[in-house]
Amino acid sequence: MQWLRIILFCLSWAFTFDEIVVAQKVWTIDRCINYAWENNFSVHTQELGVKIQKTDFRQAKNDLLPTLSFQSSFNQNYGRSIDPTTNSYIDVKFFNNGYGLTSSVDLLNGFVKLNTIDMQRFNLDAEKSKLQQVRNEVAFSVINSYFNVLLQQGLFEIARENFKLSSDQLDYTTKFVEIGRKPGTDLLETEANLAADSSLLVQSYNLLDQAILGLKYQMNIPLTDSLTIDTLVPSVFSGSIDTLSMEEIFSVASNALPDLAFARHHLMAAKKAVQVSKGAFSPRVGFYAGWNSQYTETNRNLANQIIPFSDQISNNSNEYLSLGLDIPIFSRFSKNTTLSRSKLQYQQAKVMYNDVAYKLMMGVEKSITEWRAARAEYESSLSQLARSRKAYEAAEKKLDKGLINIIEFYIQKNKWFRAKTEVLRTGLQVLLKERYIRFLMTGSLLST
Repeated sequence: MQWLRIILFCLSWAFTFDEIVVAQKVWTIDRCINYAWENNFSVHTQELGVKIQKTDFRQAKNDLLPTLSFQSSFNQNYGRSIDPTTNSYIDVKFFNNGYGLTSSVDLLNGFVKLNTIDMQRFNLDAEKSKLQQVRNEVAFSVINSYFNVLLQQGLFEIARENFKLSSDQLDYTTKFVEIGRKPGTDLLETEANLAADSSLLVQSYNLLDQAILGLKYQMNIPLTDSLTIDTLVPSVFSGSIDTLSMEEIFSVASNALPDLAFARHHLMAAKKAVQVSKGAFSPRVGFYAGWNSQYTETNRNLANQIIPFSDQISNNSNEYLSLGLDIPIFSRFSKNTTLSRSKLQYQQAKVMYNDVAYKLMMGVEKSITEWRAARAEYESSLSQLARSRKAYEAAEKKLDKGLINIIEFYIQKNKWFRAKTEVLRTGLQVLLKERYIRFLMTGSLLST
């Protein structure tokens, strides 16, 4: 008996955390999701991917602008060399330097640059859709961990209630054994049942602690921080799910979710890549303009004096305008290889799009089926709970009157315990499945 008293004292001290955490800040499911989005490494990585793609898209548009460059050279000549002024050979040490500006712009290149802009725009849209996919994946992980905490916390409360009933039953049986109204075997059976319930309570507490740790990991919150979640998780679905068909939900989900959008943008980008590859076979017409001038120590006047720098730059100035035509004839089949590869990648994108569409349709069908099954299980568990409670109360009265033995009483008590756990489990499953169906219809995993 003494060791049972020690267990009772230890458990009553260890499991007072729910009274202590009342004053702590409560984490709602939306707050957990938002915190995870702000601190998740995968989300940060994909956000950088979107920024990188933005720079590629911006550069694709900038490639339409003309190029402009400045050149300059500084030369010190020794020995026999050509005089830049007379183009004759001289054997004199002299210095000269030149300056130039050149500019060019493509007038025609098979629409390569325009198609590249469209391709990078689709790639940017795909990266944005991918970011939303990553955010959804993180939110799903947080939601599943959050509901696991709710489940384990509920199981712990049920186990604690069950332990309290067993403790009261021990006190009750002890008194009746002492006055001789019950046999000593009932006390032994009661003590054994209390020991089993205390072990289950400790296990429930450990599982709750592990569930909270799992939620912290998904949120990327410091493990030393306290985390008290809001146990009130109402239904997020307004209206009747039974009135919705799979086709309706799939139609809405196709527009609301980023999965199909990502595949569609990836497909359009691959199509534009084919057009870019085809454009490489087209002639290229470019417009070119330039200016250059030079200064040299050999450029002298009639008095054999070096003409000043500004005068030489002005006198030697030269400007030009030109049109250029570049016709690709043979490139060692590199353009053919690029075109073949882009066509194959386009076919891959088509397959991926069809695969995503099929999986989305199956996901919609699965979500409806699982929700209906979860709701049926929940309704069945509620009915079972009501019957088990009545059976337990009846067994309790029969035990007091000596109509049943202690073993038969504990059988009914355990059935009632299992019925409560099933109501908790199936009820949370219904809420979880409802949230997923709402996600299919709105694209949002938040409660509001």
